[in-house]
Amino acid sequence: MADEEETDRNPSFFVAVHVGAGFHSPSNEKSLRSAMKRACLAAASVLRVGPGGSMDAVSAAIQVLEDDPCTNAGRGSNLTEDGHVECDASIMDGDSGAFGAVGAVPGVKNGIQIAALLAKEQMSGSSLLGRIPPIFLVGEGARIWAKAKGIPLPPTMAEADKWLITEKAKRQWEKYKAMLDDAKNRTARIDAELCSSHQENGAVLAQSHENSNASGGHKLPSVLSAVEDDCIMDTVGVICVDTEGHIASGASSGGIALKVSGRVGLAAMYGSGCWASSKGPFGAPFIVGSCVSGAGEYLMKGFAARECCVSSSISQAGPASSCTKVLRSVIQESTQHGTDKSAGILIVQAEAPVTLPGNLPKLKAVEIAAAYTSQSFGIGYFGSTMERPKVSILRSTKQRSRMGIDQFAARIDVCVKKP
Repeated sequence: MADEEETDRNPSFFVAVHVGAGFHSPSNEKSLRSAMKRACLAAASVLRVGPGGSMDAVSAAIQVLEDDPCTNAGRGSNLTEDGHVECDASIMDGDSGAFGAVGAVPGVKNGIQIAALLAKEQMSGSSLLGRIPPIFLVGEGARIWAKAKGIPLPPTMAEADKWLITEKAKRQWEKYKAMLDDAKNRTARIDAELCSSHQENGAVLAQSHENSNASGGHKLPSVLSAVEDDCIMDTVGVICVDTEGHIASGASSGGIALKVSGRVGLAAMYGSGCWASSKGPFGAPFIVGSCVSGAGEYLMKGFAARECCVSSSISQAGPASSCTKVLRSVIQESTQHGTDKSAGILIVQAEAPVTLPGNLPKLKAVEIAAAYTSQSFGIGYFGSTMERPKVSILRSTKQRSRMGIDQFAARIDVCVKKP
């Protein structure tokens, strides 16, 4: 009995967070580190209560990151091509497999709140007249559903924009929108010239094509390059494990800069932005969760978060190796299509809690790993045996032209020792 009381008073837990793969400006590093610390502490305050709160802890931590203007999620998000914030978010419970997501939802401060409620309604199993509860809502429909469920929302889109759109995001949007409009105008002029000269000889056509290159026809990707240079990242993510080994993960993002309105990104996609599971492919206990960040659509096509967890569960090489394996396939796919190869994966693998006669199950240790192809990847973690969260902006140690994959890995004992 004394052992059970000790376990209840000192629950084990672990929290891992990230603030995206991309380029994190040194001038912004202090703010990002502070945001990650506060997110870890927010999750820990939930997990310290006891078992069963891993999904609530994920939601609490992501809300901290969404409310901080230095991240690309919630407040301070990248703006769409027409100058608005549209958020993506998802969350997954490892025990039940319940998943909830919202995509391209406007006028919402915390998209993760809606995603979490969608997941919880699946877990409750209650539905009116036997209707199947939704797991994924998009656009204005997601906002209306959230309002009907009592989630606090800004009364108008104008009020929402006052909170969501920061001066920095607005200045960046104005800069990149002008670049995009200029590129569109130049392309339209070149197309018109080509059309008017289509009956002329091949030499004239060749000269027109040469003029197209000189006029910047091949410089359209410079908008994306400028975004990266100016410290624009993608998804934020959180993974939490409670004292009994219940795991959950979640992700949230404002999406890529100048995205087309209605575009749903990685953070909302099932199996792509986040994944959590308490069992391996063959049903044996295996506690693992991951979050993925990146600029390319190929991370969505490859179900990157799920693949990383599955690979970890069937391999003896460890979670860091699984991350690298998935990223390598993404690099190959991106190289073939000439798209952005920046990506990062965060994974947490926990040892199955040991249950002794007369005691409650208790989490003993976890492994955390990260792999990234971007210039930097911001991560943080906090365990029940640590005095304070550990946060870091991991920097690339390889030449980008070589498409190197950088790694980080650590094993943390989270079992609270008796005094």
